[in-house]
Amino acid sequence: MSKESRKFNFNDLNVSWGIGAIRKTFKRGNDGRKKACRNFKIWLTVTLLMLAVIFFMQFFAPYDPYEIDVGNIMSGPSPEHILGTDYLGRDLLSRLMVGGVRSVFTAILVVGVNASLGTLIGIVSGYAGGRADLVIMRITDMFQAFPRLIFTIAIAAMLGGGLGWSVLAVCAVGWTPFARLARAQALSLKERTFVNAARVTGQSRPAVLFKTILPNAVTPLIVEASMDVGRVILEFAGLSFLGLGTARPYPEWGAMLNDAQTTFMIVPHTALVPGFAILAVVIIVGIFGDSVNEYLSSKEN
Repeated sequence: MSKESRKFNFNDLNVSWGIGAIRKTFKRGNDGRKKACRNFKIWLTVTLLMLAVIFFMQFFAPYDPYEIDVGNIMSGPSPEHILGTDYLGRDLLSRLMVGGVRSVFTAILVVGVNASLGTLIGIVSGYAGGRADLVIMRITDMFQAFPRLIFTIAIAAMLGGGLGWSVLAVCAVGWTPFARLARAQALSLKERTFVNAARVTGQSRPAVLFKTILPNAVTPLIVEASMDVGRVILEFAGLSFLGLGTARPYPEWGAMLNDAQTTFMIVPHTALVPGFAILAVVIIVGIFGDSVNEYLSSKEN
């Protein structure tokens, strides 16, 4: 057969193999998105259930968490006191149930404040640019020059300790990661076509900033906030353990660790009970943060 009479065959290009490879790629992408969505829904449900349990269990405490019982000082787990008692005979289960709200929801509130303040500072800095951006970022660098926990402890110690001052100390440092992240988003978005279109239509600077840039910059900020909750819980527990957080006799998981440091070698359960509670909450919140990151990343892709 001559070259002129030979018919063109698509199989020579192995088109079917190329189409099959493309289909497999899309299938893997869809499977990854479905898996990320499923994990996000599962851990969102687990996290919400955990928060609901922590909030409502304070109303079902079997004993008064402040009641001192000299006849049951440092007793082990028993039918009367399921998790035992502390060095003053106070029921550990009751203190654990009542103190969960103070330990967890205070951290969530602080993360909300940090995220709001840091986002506002960051997007204004990134959008304004120039000297304003330079000054704001140098102030941010000043706060980030020291290790976060050490700086928080120093501020809380100078302010005198207590829940209110410890909240202020954590907020004084915790806004900086959100500010840097928001600034980076603002810098990358402010010259995009849709932002320029918003300017051309006559929108004011605040309108462009909060109606156009902020909604498109919020995804990484949500991820950062979800990952920051566990870190703040540990910071509050650390401050209370050092005597700079919740004051006695109020029940709080970090303060319970502080109470147990002198009796831990004799009755280990006084430290293990709040320690495992903090560990469980931080692990669940951390996995939820990872699932949020995977879910939002799969949606963007």
